[in-house]
Amino acid sequence: MASYLFKRLLTLLPLLLGITFLTFLIMQLAPGKPTDLITDLNAKMSLEAKQKLTKLYGLDRPWPIQYWEWLKRLSKFDFGKSFKDDRPVIHKILERLPATLLLNFLSLSLIFTLAILIGMTAAAKKGALFDKLTTLFVYLGFSIPTFWLALLLMILFGLKIGLLPISGLRSLNFEELNFLQKAWDMLQHLLLPVSVMALTGLAALARYTRSSMLEVLHQDYIRTARAKGLKEREVIFKHAFKNALIPIITLLGLMLPELIGGSFIFETIFAYPGMGRLGFEAIMSRDYPVLMGIGTMVAFLTLLGNLLADMLYALADPRIRYK
Repeated sequence: MASYLFKRLLTLLPLLLGITFLTFLIMQLAPGKPTDLITDLNAKMSLEAKQKLTKLYGLDRPWPIQYWEWLKRLSKFDFGKSFKDDRPVIHKILERLPATLLLNFLSLSLIFTLAILIGMTAAAKKGALFDKLTTLFVYLGFSIPTFWLALLLMILFGLKIGLLPISGLRSLNFEELNFLQKAWDMLQHLLLPVSVMALTGLAALARYTRSSMLEVLHQDYIRTARAKGLKEREVIFKHAFKNALIPIITLLGLMLPELIGGSFIFETIFAYPGMGRLGFEAIMSRDYPVLMGIGTMVAFLTLLGNLLADMLYALADPRIRYK
């Protein structure tokens, strides 16, 4: 297992470099420059001043040289400074990263907790009313555009009913609250974005769990366990569930990129102070250093999630051994 992890970690480096290279190349191919937002809005900006500004940011050099300079800084864990406010990129990311990790952790927890319970129950009660209702829920979860649902929920619970806040992570008077009030305030702010982010993943995993459980429940060893007189609960949880886990774990590695990518959309919709919203702002302002920093961080978290899923295989099924 240790040698396998070492080999996987070695393969992560070229993958990470490849992702950063493609990200940098796409940014260079995109129309416009970071200096456009400064020069275009200033009618008094002379051509000489524009050229000096371009040289100051190092944008006058060929892009392969710019990428090489960025790699040299990255080797020292330096993402450079933001074009927008001249702040170190790493500081801006670290300010927003905890909020994004919290949002994604809560979404994943909600997805896996509810989806596994729903899928297992639907498989155990195949053809019953509960199974039909969950099937309807799955189709709705796949069909409804989540960004559209987010706007509807904001209008309903935030504007019409006034029950939940629709933006941010904290209220303006957050520092004046006690510990329990602070926790309740953050929970209210997180309820809508977590629920919307988890909807599609919950529907997909619930359906996937149901299919996996149904396949396992038709195996011979399950019939043997029932023939021995074991209780149905013991058959489901002790024998069937562990063998149905392998396909479910596969989805863990696939959901992480989807959730992190979805953060760009939902954090912007809910004005959530996370890394996704920072990335959206960097895109709009063509802030290359911030974009490269966020792209590298997202790629690293995604690759780490896939590695974690591979490690969980061995825990779920002792027959799997990595060499």
